[in-house]
Amino acid sequence: MSVMATHESYLVTGGSGLLGQHIVNQLLARKPGANVAVFDLAKPPGFDKDVRVFTGDITDRHALETAVKESKATCIFHTIAVLPGPPREVHLKINVGGTENVISVALAQGVQKLVYTSSASVVSDGHDQAGIDETVPYPSVPFDYYNETKAIAEQSVLSANGRSGLATASLRVAGLFGPGDRLTVPSFMNVLVTGRTGVQIGNNTNLFDWTYIENAAYAHILAADRLSPSHPKFSQVAGQAFFISNDDPRPYWDFPRALWKAAGHTPESITVLPQPVAMVIAVIMEFFCWLMGREAVLTRFRVTYVCMTRWCNISKAKEALDYEPPVTLAEGIRRSVEFWQKYQAPPPFKKSQ
Repeated sequence: MSVMATHESYLVTGGSGLLGQHIVNQLLARKPGANVAVFDLAKPPGFDKDVRVFTGDITDRHALETAVKESKATCIFHTIAVLPGPPREVHLKINVGGTENVISVALAQGVQKLVYTSSASVVSDGHDQAGIDETVPYPSVPFDYYNETKAIAEQSVLSANGRSGLATASLRVAGLFGPGDRLTVPSFMNVLVTGRTGVQIGNNTNLFDWTYIENAAYAHILAADRLSPSHPKFSQVAGQAFFISNDDPRPYWDFPRALWKAAGHTPESITVLPQPVAMVIAVIMEFFCWLMGREAVLTRFRVTYVCMTRWCNISKAKEALDYEPPVTLAEGIRRSVEFWQKYQAPPPFKKSQ
């Protein structure tokens, strides 16, 4: 790892979340006793006693300003976001409004660095994207509200670079997963628990990117280090966006099958639903679930997503951030399934601690 900048005070918004906790832990691991604080809705369990925790809503400017001021933050890692699902108004409030609060407070309080957690999907319009880099423009019609609002927030962060001494960078993380995540691993392992591993939507030729959580946290810290004006790569990082992944794209269904295999399961046979057939089924399911006031298991969005090619060229991150993923995809899968079996799996999939 690169050398930590001296006299830094770090504030991690969303520090009780998966990525936020890993950023905090990595900061402390390379310099025990470092000045690290967290801002989140609730106090995370099991944090180091030296980590100061501020509770509050990211849309509450006063609460955020208090945290920045009292922690004497010189660097903010902004990881808070609402995930896909809620109405557009909620995405706008948290993803856009919350980020604008962070920028405004950072400028007012003389914060020197802001590293924003973006998503590889900010340039997605639902069509295939193979080996794309940071020159790809934002889409005129975003794939969903999450992508739309994360892109708006990212542009605000990058536009703030250079104002009042603030240096900013945005990390577009692809397919985040890891031990304790509440979305990716649990969703795929629920397919195993419910006995649906023998169904495949699409032909599985579409390559997809994934990023292990520790690698994503590592990339954030690399970016923060390089936002110091004295760093030789400052000009390559300040005001820039970077795709981050494990640099190991796989056919989409190969990833969940690797998770299931790590849990001791391999499907006996595979029934392939061609994308057009799956789309028709999704339309029917959405209609009848709408009539019954229930959520459809299969949707047009889901079919499009699992059949989409989406992998990124991370050469820019390798060059400017010196980023190389420390944890391989195979090891990340092993660790994630081990955690799931101990703490999240129902019987008979659960293993004793």
